[in-house]
Amino acid sequence: MVFSQYGSIFSVILFTVFLFPAVALNLCGKRIKYYGMLLNIPMLILLLGFHSIQMLQFVVFIVCEFILIYGYFFLHNRIRGNGFYFFVLAASMIPIIAIKLCVYTPYPFNMLGFVGVSYISFRIWQLIIEIHDGHIEKLNFLDTFYFVTFFPTLSSGPIDRYHRFLADLDKSPAKSEYLEDCLLNGLGRIVKGMVYKFGFAFIINEYIMLRLPEEHTVWSTIIYMYAYTLYLFFDFAGYSHFAVGTSYILGIKAPENFDKPFLAHNMKEFWDRWHMSLSQWFGDYIYKRFVLNTLRKGIFKNRKTASRCGNMVTMLVMGIWHGPYLYYILYGLYEGAALVVTDIYLKSKTFRTFKKKKYYDILSRVVCFHVIAFGMLLFSGYMFSF
Repeated sequence: MVFSQYGSIFSVILFTVFLFPAVALNLCGKRIKYYGMLLNIPMLILLLGFHSIQMLQFVVFIVCEFILIYGYFFLHNRIRGNGFYFFVLAASMIPIIAIKLCVYTPYPFNMLGFVGVSYISFRIWQLIIEIHDGHIEKLNFLDTFYFVTFFPTLSSGPIDRYHRFLADLDKSPAKSEYLEDCLLNGLGRIVKGMVYKFGFAFIINEYIMLRLPEEHTVWSTIIYMYAYTLYLFFDFAGYSHFAVGTSYILGIKAPENFDKPFLAHNMKEFWDRWHMSLSQWFGDYIYKRFVLNTLRKGIFKNRKTASRCGNMVTMLVMGIWHGPYLYYILYGLYEGAALVVTDIYLKSKTFRTFKKKKYYDILSRVVCFHVIAFGMLLFSGYMFSF
């Protein structure tokens, strides 16, 4: 039997019940670390199925990726130059590229993939990059495996960072600290996730989106744009609350993923509030490296141009990462262009004058929300489905 992670109230309750021993261990003065590692195994079986094709793909994927990680870890100081690094990084990306492209292949090849492959891949790439940068000097197999396959954040993130994760993993909080910061906070996040996903998201989907006519009109498209924008937030933020809450109870303070994104004044601020762990990951490992490398190599003569091109490249890659479909590519280009326009606007005299106006706060948020909503309409593929 395979469970959809946080896909139903029953699955949320079931996963929460499995956390009770972790609470008992902390209250008895014991470490949660090894229970979390042990719990990870049955949770992966529940999510993937024991005798399923997904489980087989998962095992093969993990074995191959860990061979790459450890092979690179032991050899990167002996093999000089960046060629070996780029080879290992490219090899680690082959599975996710194949899975994304398999949608164009006939059955059974179009069934490639398993739950969490994208978010596991982010953790693996992060490890390889950090090893290359010299930020990882030792690898404990159990800790690394737990980080890569950490089940609470498997299907939808947030995307954690290796050193931050290990700091929490090796920490044994006092009972009072655990009760207040981890247990009560975690349970509160799980309850909030239920309200978001099984309350607001369900109502929007059931009573607005599913009741729109099959034939697309201008009016139905406008309604869908607003409804889908709100639905996606409550559904995804609900998932994130479940993941963060579960992580907290296991003693791992997973990073936040949403921070009132629809209150953003501009698109730069929006991406600092929306799917924060993903945008920060792309910012650190793609945008910043693109800007730095293009400036070093003299491709761009000033940081402003490099930054704006970096925004376009980063958001295009993010769009393609969601899937090899035209609407995802257009979404990536749209978001990149929105960031470029935002950057130009924030550096303009018009902005410096406009932000002093009393109505700026409200008007800028309203305008930004509509820019966000149209982007979500592109992302949904609604205009491409007839």
